[in-house]
Amino acid sequence: MDVKNIAFSLFLISFFLILGYDRLHHWDESFYLYKSAFVPVSEYGTFLTAKYGHLLLMKAIISLTGTGLSGLFCLDLIYALMMLFFVAISFRLLKELFDRESDAAYTTIILMFLPITLYLSFKTLSEVPALLLGVLSILSFYLGLKEGQGYRALLYISSSGILLFFATVCRSDASIMFFSFVLALTAIYGREFGLKKVFSSLAAVCMIFSILLFVLVILLDIDIFSYYFSDVHRAVICYQNIFGRLFGICLEGALFYPLMLWSFLSYREKRFKFALIWFISASTPIWIVSNHIEARFLYHNLIPLSILIFIGSLKLFNVLGGVIADKNVIKIGSIAVFISILAGNMFVMGFMENELDESAYSRVFEKMDALYDTKTILTPYTFSDYSFLTFAFPDEQIYTVQKIESIREEEKRIGENYGIEPLRDVESLEQFNDTTILYISWRYQMDYLLFKDDEYSVYNYGWITEEPGIELEKIFEEGRVEKRRYEVYLVNIT
Repeated sequence: MDVKNIAFSLFLISFFLILGYDRLHHWDESFYLYKSAFVPVSEYGTFLTAKYGHLLLMKAIISLTGTGLSGLFCLDLIYALMMLFFVAISFRLLKELFDRESDAAYTTIILMFLPITLYLSFKTLSEVPALLLGVLSILSFYLGLKEGQGYRALLYISSSGILLFFATVCRSDASIMFFSFVLALTAIYGREFGLKKVFSSLAAVCMIFSILLFVLVILLDIDIFSYYFSDVHRAVICYQNIFGRLFGICLEGALFYPLMLWSFLSYREKRFKFALIWFISASTPIWIVSNHIEARFLYHNLIPLSILIFIGSLKLFNVLGGVIADKNVIKIGSIAVFISILAGNMFVMGFMENELDESAYSRVFEKMDALYDTKTILTPYTFSDYSFLTFAFPDEQIYTVQKIESIREEEKRIGENYGIEPLRDVESLEQFNDTTILYISWRYQMDYLLFKDDEYSVYNYGWITEEPGIELEKIFEEGRVEKRRYEVYLVNIT
């Protein structure tokens, strides 16, 4: 790799990290943080056990980085680097699949800047280690097929089975990524490798994978699959209609999708057929099993989606090349189109699933520290806000005032015991008479879209807003309502 390529690669990495660092967090992240930092694995329910490896990884990292905002930044950065390693390993895989390295490079750039790839960076979600280990498993399997016979082939195939196991332990649906690849490879390139070789290698991977799963699930009694096949999972969120599910899918590729459609003009090409089969077979199980679609659920199809977008882009610019003679105009136009799509996708990312604004929360605590020496902080939502604040601000006195009935209902829905006791009434606040009691509520984008200005209500699950013996005096607010606007109230007990 020459100096020019190294400089360009460093530019892409820097650009990726800048775009990905939005300090917004998904609701599941907060619960992962709290449980990883403060709860032993023996107390995990089915919801967390489905991401057992992911939680163990977080525990190991937190033991080194600690809690607080600095620990959170280190943890997020490590997960962003894992996404970069996923992109790098994907490039290595694409170089094996494509005839030209430049095609692999262009496809990797598309993969790197897909909305869902940027979204997952700096987020401690289970999809991140599953993606990295999943693509490593695929690459090992492919290299084992190319190797033919001998010790190296056995090493690659064995490694593939082991990596697939660890990917599945991090997120129990991760194997979809591997098996959809093998299906596409067998259908399109099976005869080139020899079907006997493909099936025998696959059988070896499955045997290693199954043995390790048997040890984990049966002998160690760590059932990573029960959540996804339980009534609890089916009832977590009401079923989306077809438009809601399509919206989740549209968020994954966003403005790249028109380029993907151009790929169908290359329907005779083997690599198009391969990518299309891989894409469909990686996406279909999620439609069948999941009762709702979030863009992140489709992480299995990121690589074939990128291939299809690249093929479509190539087809489009070949057509333009027949009309525009000046190649420089086409190159400049291509860069302009990519930048425009990327800018549009950044806007689309605002509609992805986020529930916490770390940056706004940091400013909230800075203002509270400046105003009050001793304070007790109350928050209305246990699963996300309380879990996040307890991890990010471990030196503060933070309590949840979510209604106990609401907590029990949520615990039942996800099959997980929070293990967090809320404050239940006015009498429970009397222990804080010597401190300033502050209540933090928030408004969010959906309210902003549905209502005007102050016509919409404060979103909370707290009993404190309905208690006649309490008066709430608004002190200040922080953040943008399009993301999260936090409102801080002084609690006066009358």
